[in-house]
Amino acid sequence: MGGESHTADGAGRSGTDGDRVTNAYEAMFRAADDAMFLLDVVRRDGEYEFTFKQNNTAYQQQTGLTEDAIFGQTPRELLGDEQGIAVEANYRRCVEEGTTIEYEERLDFPAGTTDWQTKLTPVTEDGTVTQIIGVARDITEQKEREREHRRTYRRFQTVLETMSAAVFLKDTDGRYLLMNQACRDVFDIDEDPVGMTDEDLFPEAVAAQARADDRRVIEGGEQIEIEETVPTPAGESVRLTRKSPVYDEEGSIRGVCGVSTDITEQRERERTLQQIKDRLKLAVEGAQIGVWDWDMTTDEVEFNDQWAEMLGHSSDEIEPHLVAWERRVHPDDLAAVEDALSEHMAGETEYYDTEHRMRTAADEWKWIRDVGRVVERDDDGEPVRAVGIHLDIDDQKRREAELERTQALIERTQESASIGWWEVDLVNESLTWSDEVYRIHEVPADETVELEDGIEFYHPDDRDAIERAFERLTEEGESYDLELRIVTATGRTRWVRAVGDPQFDDAGEVVGALGLFQDITERKRYEMALESTREELRTVIDLVPDLVFVKNRDGEYLLANEATAAAYGLTPDEVEGKSEGEIIPDADDSAAFRQDDLEVIESGEPKNVGEETLTTADGETRILQTVKIPYRVPETGEDAVLGYARDVTDLKRYEQTLEEQRDTLMLLNQVVRHDIRNQLMVVTSYTELLEDSLPDDQSRTYARTVIGAAKQAADITETARDVTDVLLQVGTDQEPVDLRTELNQQIERIRSEKDRATVTVNGSIPDVTVLADGLLEAVFRNLLTNAVVHNDKQVAEITVSTGLSEDAVCVSVADNGPGIPDDHKEQIFQEGEKGLESGGTGIGLYLVKTLVNRYDGDVWIEDNEPTGSVFVVKLPLAE
Repeated sequence: MGGESHTADGAGRSGTDGDRVTNAYEAMFRAADDAMFLLDVVRRDGEYEFTFKQNNTAYQQQTGLTEDAIFGQTPRELLGDEQGIAVEANYRRCVEEGTTIEYEERLDFPAGTTDWQTKLTPVTEDGTVTQIIGVARDITEQKEREREHRRTYRRFQTVLETMSAAVFLKDTDGRYLLMNQACRDVFDIDEDPVGMTDEDLFPEAVAAQARADDRRVIEGGEQIEIEETVPTPAGESVRLTRKSPVYDEEGSIRGVCGVSTDITEQRERERTLQQIKDRLKLAVEGAQIGVWDWDMTTDEVEFNDQWAEMLGHSSDEIEPHLVAWERRVHPDDLAAVEDALSEHMAGETEYYDTEHRMRTAADEWKWIRDVGRVVERDDDGEPVRAVGIHLDIDDQKRREAELERTQALIERTQESASIGWWEVDLVNESLTWSDEVYRIHEVPADETVELEDGIEFYHPDDRDAIERAFERLTEEGESYDLELRIVTATGRTRWVRAVGDPQFDDAGEVVGALGLFQDITERKRYEMALESTREELRTVIDLVPDLVFVKNRDGEYLLANEATAAAYGLTPDEVEGKSEGEIIPDADDSAAFRQDDLEVIESGEPKNVGEETLTTADGETRILQTVKIPYRVPETGEDAVLGYARDVTDLKRYEQTLEEQRDTLMLLNQVVRHDIRNQLMVVTSYTELLEDSLPDDQSRTYARTVIGAAKQAADITETARDVTDVLLQVGTDQEPVDLRTELNQQIERIRSEKDRATVTVNGSIPDVTVLADGLLEAVFRNLLTNAVVHNDKQVAEITVSTGLSEDAVCVSVADNGPGIPDDHKEQIFQEGEKGLESGGTGIGLYLVKTLVNRYDGDVWIEDNEPTGSVFVVKLPLAE
């Protein structure tokens, strides 16, 4: 996952460090808690192919797949077509976007089905994604909790909307905040009832009474139960209504919750039953009560129409026999029903009275209350005749079941939220805990906890706080809501939210307390970790030497690091909360900064300010390079600007000095390239004329020496020109250069200028371009010149050859000179290093090495056979 590193003497040390880093990352990869895996990415025929290469221990444990099991496998081979295609789509998106992506997925592995939160990061080489690093966190439990939460919420909604009881919620001003379907049906309301009042639903007198009842609940904080007659579009309805206060988080009453049950039929049945008792009649015509009359000597039973219709039958569909009743009673209820009947027949009970389920014509079960009595016995006291009634209590039973399910739901909700309740009776000095409070304290639920023992569970550092709060509650009636630590029975420390409210007697004296207890350990840990992270982040920001700041639309500093504050001679606390106009010494600076800030905020686009000035508190003018980006404050959502500014004053001064030096160097280069070379040409020309007129050989030898020295000096000025050009180039981009053209030009130049040299080209020079610049000619010129100048033979024989590979070309310049010892081959490229017996400056080969390194190439020396040296230059191809 890294690139190659080409180094010289330090190569061995770098490799060792690299191995350590690689081993460290490998250890981290293996030991990570999250599942991690590595994929190879290959593109063939326009399609991506993904194969698993490596996974860590967590991955193997959580999936049941070993490293050998996944190695070389594709997602489809490992997961099957359906899941494999989906997985490959995410891998493809990561490659095509070229950036880290995150998503959630559900996959089947040998270890089971797992929900993952997966992050994919592409690894690129030369701009191409070659691998993907995946990190997958097992969120199966989290997803299951979320699904359970949604199921619980849907159940709660279903329970509320399917309850036959009318449920409503009103605020303290009498406006309806909620009505369930049953409540809306009572008033035949189709539109949203939110905001309606009792005056919108009832006559004035009824509405006034309803408001009076609400005030009793709100002002007294008590639950009331009333029986009222409510006019509805369908007629008057007798209802049993329970109203309770609704509290907010501070314990203040914010509304009234009501549950109203239609007891019209119930009251009617009670009146009917009373008439039966009064008149010794078990059935009243038209009362919708099923009546049965049982001849116990023949087991013939007479059923009335209501009895049959109650079960969805007509009277002629019911066989007039005991078996017609028996086979319709639910099997699970039959034994209890027969026992109750036997007890009554034996005279042990005044009535036979049971509740059981019976099968309807629709093959469903309906709850029936069956009440009967033996009305005739024979002379021996044996029962002969019994009569009774069937009452349809199915709705009632369903409401009871719904109420039980709702209560269970509430209990499960409290348990899942780690919320329990507690109660203190100050008269009896007793403490009562709910099961959840016992669980939070890790105390068995069957143990009795005394009041003083409950206080002892609190952490020693928090015990004074709870004792003072409980003392104010008991003495002053003051509620409390605290976040404290407890030490459980097993010695574990937990954070809890403890809420306590006083309970008063009729005289207004505090006689007890009632409260909630919630485990908030995880939240507190998160909050403390978040605060620690914020402090660490602030420390990092303050350590940044650049100016880092956040300002809102009004120019007020919301954040200023140490560097920003120091520029104004202040501390971060003194800067934050102040406007820039209050702290920036120079008003002109403030106006310019303000204009840039507003531009970024209004446009929503970042802005780079290449150069701006700031006058510090010391009166010094500093030059800044500033980047400003739009920013939204997380806590408030307001628009702001985030900026970071780098002080480049010293850099600008250095650049100015460097520019002056460059100008001086350019002037020197001009003198070397023009004036000195011209004078050397004059020396050479006149010395050659003088040579012909000299009378003796010794004088002519001296003249030829002068001519040679002048030509060598001219060559030195050529090299000096190249070196100056290199030094004057700043950030020059490489470009494709034709190798054949540049090399041939320098070969022809040597052939024409060097009388005692022959240059042979071995093979053909390839027609390729290399990544270089206009100074590539200096590389070949210096290598060829060096092969002639440092040659000790009468005729310097030079051979040029080339070698071409997939991504580079090598140019070899071989000579028949004295050769170079091995211990001198590296040193010869150093600045000012001369060859053996050399009279030159030693800068030519240093120039070659400098230029080749700039081209990301390499140059080295080999031995020639039988004598001489071979200089090899390796250059990267442009294609």
